[in-house]
Amino acid sequence: MLFRMLGPLEVYGFDGKPVDIPQHKPRVLLSLLLLNSGTWVSIDRISAVLWEEEPPRSSAGNIKTYVSQLRRTLPPNHAEHNRIESRSGAYRINVTPGEFDVSVFEKMAYRGREALRDGADEIAVEYFQEALELWRGQPFDELPEDITLAEAVRLEEQHWAVLEDLIDVRLSRGHHDVVLPTLRALTIEYPLRERLWGQLLLALHRSGRRAEALSAYQTVYRLLTNELGVEPGVDLRRLHQQVLGADLDVDQG
Repeated sequence: MLFRMLGPLEVYGFDGKPVDIPQHKPRVLLSLLLLNSGTWVSIDRISAVLWEEEPPRSSAGNIKTYVSQLRRTLPPNHAEHNRIESRSGAYRINVTPGEFDVSVFEKMAYRGREALRDGADEIAVEYFQEALELWRGQPFDELPEDITLAEAVRLEEQHWAVLEDLIDVRLSRGHHDVVLPTLRALTIEYPLRERLWGQLLLALHRSGRRAEALSAYQTVYRLLTNELGVEPGVDLRRLHQQVLGADLDVDQG
């Protein structure tokens, strides 16, 4: 990968060495182009992001200078077109498959789910772990939040789905004691995510800690009713009933 945006912006050359882009505005410009990878971004849009207040009269010329700096700095594109292309009133960045951590993350997540459908649990675990290891913090964190909100929410939900799928696989393979510390920590930090609580109940029950599993359900029940004014969803309620009755389906794993 050459461009990493699942956390602070990082750029690497083909030799794997980091590429230094020290100035703030070129970094923001590059981040904005990567957020809109492969599509044209107007100069007006770029100006509004680079100068949150009134852009200077020289903004178009300044943007042209920043683009020139980036073109000299960024690793070249193996295709025939430029890394950063321009047309009247707009710019876009060209990123090929495998160069951008966002697209690599989504590819790993897709392959992991394909492996799950094929019954290849070990391969799925490898893909999910590779996908999760790409994350270093908030996506596109050098851009204003109002610009990145929709994409950041979309990616973070995918991140959660991959993490929870990975935990499901480990539970299905009987690794209950391995995932318990992670689940305890996650339910404390993110107490309103019901799927995590269901996984915690399952891990506790399968580890022979039925009383702790029932206590955990009471905890999430109080949280949801007090914080949101709703009861747990149907899946979590069903799992609770299964644990209460020591259902064979939840005993296995």
